[in-house]
Amino acid sequence: MSELAPPDPATRAVSGFDAGRAGFSVLINEAIEADYRTFATLVMPGEQVPLSASTAVRYSAGAGLQTLSLTDAVWQAPDTPGHHVIEIRDMAGNLIRLNAFVLRPASEIEAGVLQGYAIGQYPQEPYRGQDAYLPPEGFIEVPPELRDLPVSPHFTLGQFLCKQEGGPVRYAIVREQLLLKLERLLEEVNAHGWRTDGFVVMSGYRTPVYNAGIGNGRYSRHVYGGAADIYIDEDNDGIMDDLNGDGVLDRRDAAALYDFIDGILERPDWTDFHGGLGEYGSTSAHGPFVHVDERGWNARWGRS
Repeated sequence: MSELAPPDPATRAVSGFDAGRAGFSVLINEAIEADYRTFATLVMPGEQVPLSASTAVRYSAGAGLQTLSLTDAVWQAPDTPGHHVIEIRDMAGNLIRLNAFVLRPASEIEAGVLQGYAIGQYPQEPYRGQDAYLPPEGFIEVPPELRDLPVSPHFTLGQFLCKQEGGPVRYAIVREQLLLKLERLLEEVNAHGWRTDGFVVMSGYRTPVYNAGIGNGRYSRHVYGGAADIYIDEDNDGIMDDLNGDGVLDRRDAAALYDFIDGILERPDWTDFHGGLGEYGSTSAHGPFVHVDERGWNARWGRS
């Protein structure tokens, strides 16, 4: 994982937009580096999670935390699923609040159902042999009180829940790399002049059973928690804003967002965020939107 690029001065200058950066970063599980004041990580029951800050910090958690040095610590996840908070504060008082989700193991799925919630079946052979397409080891348990919990500065857990019917407790996956990608894209679109405090996530995680029901491919990144269908809607009318400025709300606005993101992903500082990008027009059920994911290599479709 490469080091995080410093914030673009143009992004920081956008009037009214707060990127939510903490001023330092933490490397989580030797894999994900985040410098946001709020972030999330997914861990299995009993897993040890190494943490390494970019500067001297103080770590605190309810239990299971072992501080190793001024920068490093290890958190021992409990054996039962649930939500926990790890606070990481530097000597200047800047804070990263890390929401750690101990997952409900996929081994508990019986006949495609997890604790009464329909999941379905994942392909046993990963797409292209890629580890990103292995069946998930576990799922975030989401009771109603956690739906509004921030998982990054501008996104909540509830935004990524599958749309299928179910009981009050749902299950989902939200990949950390997807959250990083969405936050960085949000900074970029604000720097570009499309002022918004967040993307509408029209579709995030989908269970395999729901994904199959809407006719989508079984290797969709949505079923792995690594994709989001998004649009910008600052006037809250339920449809993509007039991004190209032609006075018409239509697919050409999705094309403008697609082209902008495509250009961003060509930059060398975006190599770690390569992934899928698709453009979609309106139907009777929704307006135009773009699909983004974190599969690890660039794939493109749907350009009008």
